[in-house]
Amino acid sequence: MSGGELWPAYSVKCGFTNWHMEKFLRALHTIFHSVPSRREDFCNLTKSKIFALPFCGHRWVENLPVAERALVICPDMMKYVEAVSTKKLPNPGTSSYDTIAAATKDPLILAKLHFFRAVCRIVTPFLNKYQTNEPVLPFIGNDLAELLKSLLRRFIKRELLNDATPQHLVRLDVSDMQSRVHRAVDIGIGAKAAIKEHQRQSRSTEELSVLQFRKEYIEGLSKIVKKIQEKSPLKFPTVRQITCLNPAVMYSDPELCQGQMKCLVKRFLQDKQLDGVATGDLIIQQFSQLLSLEVRKEKFLSFKPLEKRLDVFLHPYISQYTHCIPTALTFIRNLLLQAGYGGEGLL
Repeated sequence: MSGGELWPAYSVKCGFTNWHMEKFLRALHTIFHSVPSRREDFCNLTKSKIFALPFCGHRWVENLPVAERALVICPDMMKYVEAVSTKKLPNPGTSSYDTIAAATKDPLILAKLHFFRAVCRIVTPFLNKYQTNEPVLPFIGNDLAELLKSLLRRFIKRELLNDATPQHLVRLDVSDMQSRVHRAVDIGIGAKAAIKEHQRQSRSTEELSVLQFRKEYIEGLSKIVKKIQEKSPLKFPTVRQITCLNPAVMYSDPELCQGQMKCLVKRFLQDKQLDGVATGDLIIQQFSQLLSLEVRKEKFLSFKPLEKRLDVFLHPYISQYTHCIPTALTFIRNLLLQAGYGGEGLL
């Protein structure tokens, strides 16, 4: 899935609009960027030479390090703002400084940064894996379902997620108050620690503000999940069914794969993309032979899509049963090619 950013990245962005997190992270970098005198003031004050990293609004795979660096320098930025407010250092007089000054007045800014980092940690591996030209579509269903579950477990009742299918996950109404946990919401270890530390140091962090943080936390997660659900390819049966070409699933549940392949063939017949029912039957027969005789090999269970191309891996196994009439081979190749995820290795 190459070219541009994937939809979960935009979904994450939507979850933090109320906290102006993007604006704050940009300001942390901008305030010292290309201003040597200001950087010198900061270094002399804090005895640190660590500065913020640039935030990238259109490539979110870059922003996990940005969030981690922001957590490191945030205490020093508070010192810097304090020095400016007491006129020990000159006021930069920029919008970046105003943004930072406003953020440092928020007693829960560190908790919010921890939440931002936690969500980035969930989404970033998915973004990295699927920014590729290789044939990875058969894996996206399971991986996206797991990504959704990782987010949902933080604020949705566990019993609603147990044994939930990918189709159920994209249809789950996260705005339903009856589906949510409230007191038991998982805000993460980092955010909890930040809140406790501030409460220990200052009595100004009222319980009401913590409750408001939890409410905004849930609403932010809800927005993220809704946007992923809205844009998710899991809504399409073909994406869920092409999981039958995932070697690990072929190994662990060949009956499921057989049923999914039948559904794919039926869909292609309905769309007149196959040359009749006889061709469809032959594809199912050849795929069934593959499932019966080959997929119990350990290589299928241990297959890693980032280490070897799927089409290259499957070719020698499928070609054993299609050397005379390469129907299944051609069909699987077309599945991968039409989805735009490669398939050259099956040629």
